[in-house]
Amino acid sequence: MRTSLHRALRAWRPNFASPTLQILLGLMAPSLMVGIDHHVFAVALPTVRAYFQLDPDMAAWASMIYTLPFMTLMPLYGRLGDGLGKRRLLLAGMVIFLAGSLIVFVAPSLAWFMAGRVIQGIGSAGFVPLGIAIVAQWFAPNERGKLLGAWNSVIPLSGLVFPFFGGLLVDGLGWRAIYPPIIAIGLAALWVVRRNIPTRGQRPVDPVFLRTFDWVGVLLLSGAMTTLLFYASSRPITGVEGLQDWRLLGLSLFCFAALFAWERRQAQPYIDLALVRSRAFLAAAFSAGLRMFLMSSISFVLPLYLTDIHRLSASAVGVALALQAGMLFVISQAGGQLADRWGSRRPVLISMMGLILIMAALAVAPANLPVWLIYSLAGAHGLIIGLSLAPLHRAAMQGVADQEAGAAAGLYSMIRFAGQILGVAVAGVALQRGLAQAAMPVAAYQWVFWLYAGVAAVAVVIGWGVARD
Repeated sequence: MRTSLHRALRAWRPNFASPTLQILLGLMAPSLMVGIDHHVFAVALPTVRAYFQLDPDMAAWASMIYTLPFMTLMPLYGRLGDGLGKRRLLLAGMVIFLAGSLIVFVAPSLAWFMAGRVIQGIGSAGFVPLGIAIVAQWFAPNERGKLLGAWNSVIPLSGLVFPFFGGLLVDGLGWRAIYPPIIAIGLAALWVVRRNIPTRGQRPVDPVFLRTFDWVGVLLLSGAMTTLLFYASSRPITGVEGLQDWRLLGLSLFCFAALFAWERRQAQPYIDLALVRSRAFLAAAFSAGLRMFLMSSISFVLPLYLTDIHRLSASAVGVALALQAGMLFVISQAGGQLADRWGSRRPVLISMMGLILIMAALAVAPANLPVWLIYSLAGAHGLIIGLSLAPLHRAAMQGVADQEAGAAAGLYSMIRFAGQILGVAVAGVALQRGLAQAAMPVAAYQWVFWLYAGVAAVAVVIGWGVARD
């Protein structure tokens, strides 16, 4: 009996020498660092808004100023990762992120705060595309759904505990108190990545590669995405109300047109136009973008809603975000396993249709709705939105050649997180207008939730194009 028990314990114990587990831990480390920053900053946002006396659309920029470089530089990291080494760029990004975190912590003014958030976004932009590309490089297609689900579960896992304790820090010491733990965890994550991500196959830096790289494509794509975001939330930028400054929209469309014209003539283009012509890739990428659009709405709007309508403290807001993240963690791995078994399309459609119901329920919720019901809806949101995470990653990389994995993952990740940043921008603009026009503040929030229910319906239509396999 003792021998049987010993064998059972040995079978249960994870093999930390396994290359699969080592790579997975190496990819989880930077995700944990960024996940903690994401969840705790969401809890601190109402306090940051009050500290700097920000309007709702400017409060949205406190979040978006991080996501803008995070989004626009994803293809750059993915493309450079194919030529310079994915591990090398992952480590460089972590150092940049930690430098930005330190600047935010000591920021004496709003300008310094925003600058630190930008540097954080520059550093973390490579974590997602490089992680997806590393999984695609090292593992067979029939293993990727499970591994991507396990890897992506670390961000919602960080949301199980840290929002509540972050809220306690904010309530007791102010918003700056969240950054020393983030920096300490980031330094530990840096060591984990150095130890666990393999160096085999990493080539020395090639000066010719850097000199001949398509930097014009980088500038055109960054300009197109930046001006599109400025158009969505233009009042803090140009003084014109959001979604009304047509000069910015025209400039964005011009940059997109110039980008496509330029890339068609390049032997090694920054954006592989063959991917843009792939219906399956675009369906997965735009479905992922709409998913992030809807996920970011809760991360931005829910803390403000609970603060303004229900008068909750930062720690109580953290409970709602922890419930959302906890349910996302519970379902993330199951989503990847279901995709390996059913194909990607079915979990995606179930997730998007569920989001319509969640957003509609929040839209009809009265101001006196018991807080425990809001908590329940936050948990249900995390459960249903987590179902489609790994299936969409899997669908985007289906059929992509190994040598193009970085470029494909970068473009996919950029479109995905463009949805996130546009979701926050549109929420800030819609909330600003709603608060200015509605007789009661709750009506402004209800309008925003109805808007997102419509976006979820569009996501269902696009989700039909996701690959079945």
